[in-house]
Amino acid sequence: MKPEESYLLITRYLARQTSAEENDQLATWVAASQENEQTFEQLKTVWQHSQTPPAPAATATALRRLKARPELAGTAPTPPPQHQLRSAKARRYRVALWALLTLLVAGVGILIYRRPTPATPTYRLARTSAGQQRTLRLPDGSRVTLAPQSRLRYPTQFAATSREVYLEGEAFFEVSKNPHRPFRVHSGTLITRVLGTRFNVQARPGAAQVAVSLLEGKVEVLDQQTTYQLAPGQQLLADHRTGRMYRQPFSAARVTGWRQRHLIFQNEKLADVADQIERLYGVKLVFADTATANVRLWATFRNEPLPQVLAALQEAGPITYRREGQTIYLSTQD
Repeated sequence: MKPEESYLLITRYLARQTSAEENDQLATWVAASQENEQTFEQLKTVWQHSQTPPAPAATATALRRLKARPELAGTAPTPPPQHQLRSAKARRYRVALWALLTLLVAGVGILIYRRPTPATPTYRLARTSAGQQRTLRLPDGSRVTLAPQSRLRYPTQFAATSREVYLEGEAFFEVSKNPHRPFRVHSGTLITRVLGTRFNVQARPGAAQVAVSLLEGKVEVLDQQTTYQLAPGQQLLADHRTGRMYRQPFSAARVTGWRQRHLIFQNEKLADVADQIERLYGVKLVFADTATANVRLWATFRNEPLPQVLAALQEAGPITYRREGQTIYLSTQD
């Protein structure tokens, strides 16, 4: 094997680009002489201590210099005079070492130049307006139903080791199982990690609470310090006002009823549930005073038109209302 061939083979071996046949060839070459073994160890040491790879231009210059040297050009040099024979061995050693370092630079440069640049993922943004729902099929086959006034950002193609999506608002997830690629929902300060399951996430911008509710399977919810595991029928509630986290049972009908345009209120203040009515019907509720906002509701609405909802509110207070376009003014009767 010619010196330049051995140097290139060693460089490719250190870069893990050789075949099994080439590995055997290199092993035979190294074992052939102590000089070959020393050359291999020298090149290996230089490789391990190389921290800053050269630019492609520097690599090209190194290659041109290498080709210009008569010792490696493939032509036989003129025999030296007799008085130079004593230094021939030292000169050959310097040439070999120089060639070794030059080819190392060239090899590293070529590897860096040919290394594929990771593609920047491209994202899609799905959104819904008031009164609108939208069902999405993600690249892995998972299905997401967006609640009204919600946004989901997701890649056009998931990565090889994970599936990451970003939610603002509320959504119901039906995640395809893949134990090798965890599915993560980023929602505010929480990250919900799953392998395959059905769950609801409510994380509206500016809301006092964020909720993750598990219907089927198993999820992990991570905040900045702690990981919480949920079993089916459990809900994790993060209260931003107190900074506390609650793990509690929940009613699936109440939490996911929005998917069928169902609203269930059980002794809740009108002010606390007004946003649900607003999102579902695309209106704005305006309270005349605190007494009106504190009226409590016991009601179930199953995809009923807005006039029937307003009629039910009249019976709860009793309350009167005045509608101007999409704005509804509410007040208690004197």
